[in-house]
Amino acid sequence: MLKKNLYKGRNGYIYYRKTIQGRCIQLPAHTKSEAIANKLHSALEYQVLNECFNPTGKNRYLTFRKLINEYLAYDHMWTPNSRDMTTRALYYFITKGIPENQNSAAIIRGRVNNCINWGLKNNIKTDQAKFTSLIKSIPRNRVFDDAEMYLILNRMQSEDFREFVKFAYYTGARRGELVDLKVHQFKPLYFETTGKTGERLVRLNRQAREVLSNKEGMWDYKEDYITHHFKKELRRLEIVNGRFHDLRRTFGYNLIVKKNVPIYKVSKLLGHALLSTTERHYAPLLVVDVEEFELP
Repeated sequence: MLKKNLYKGRNGYIYYRKTIQGRCIQLPAHTKSEAIANKLHSALEYQVLNECFNPTGKNRYLTFRKLINEYLAYDHMWTPNSRDMTTRALYYFITKGIPENQNSAAIIRGRVNNCINWGLKNNIKTDQAKFTSLIKSIPRNRVFDDAEMYLILNRMQSEDFREFVKFAYYTGARRGELVDLKVHQFKPLYFETTGKTGERLVRLNRQAREVLSNKEGMWDYKEDYITHHFKKELRRLEIVNGRFHDLRRTFGYNLIVKKNVPIYKVSKLLGHALLSTTERHYAPLLVVDVEEFELP
């Protein structure tokens, strides 16, 4: 059993956390062993008290690379997907800088600023300046048309991967929500998963249930494999500028435009936390489908 103020984070490592005068201070024990962490308890408590009450020990300086390491080691209660995206963005920045793609650049600038802000809250200064102007990412608006969807759902070479793609399209699930699925997560009309916004239920329509009924066990594809193999298949089918996530966007677009499903219901099916998120992503797509009108 861990001593007072010690707790185990999601990553398995143990931390010491104490709130003093309204300020929460957390230090990593750098171990997963409860026995070792308990032995370090007094030392960790001393460090926390010293950091809080010793003026000379309040401010630290770390290179940005070292700040990143401490930032990622801290238990932020992120979802696995958020941790993966943050880690990739920060290490891309320190190895390659800012990419030319505007969306990727906006994501990386935001993650860098979040890391620096966390450091400042914990009295850590670094050699990396914050980005003062953050360009908002431009929502991607690519959807597959009927001819492309026919090829995707019927002409992919691998039958197993083709059925996986069908299941992804019929559910509108994110790529990360489809990885490592287990049989116990499935109920008659939905399955439970952890996505970008946390735990959620994904609806299974008749088509998705039919795919599952013909599948023995679950798919065991990794995220990188899904991305690269899907693009490889699109190139073979001569479908340009396509990504796996475009299946999800096509799912939402077809429900709204072709099936006349209210956007608030589509928002729930997509697992968006806010209706405004659905509107922001789909409004640019829907403007061309507004019926003819004349002004007085």
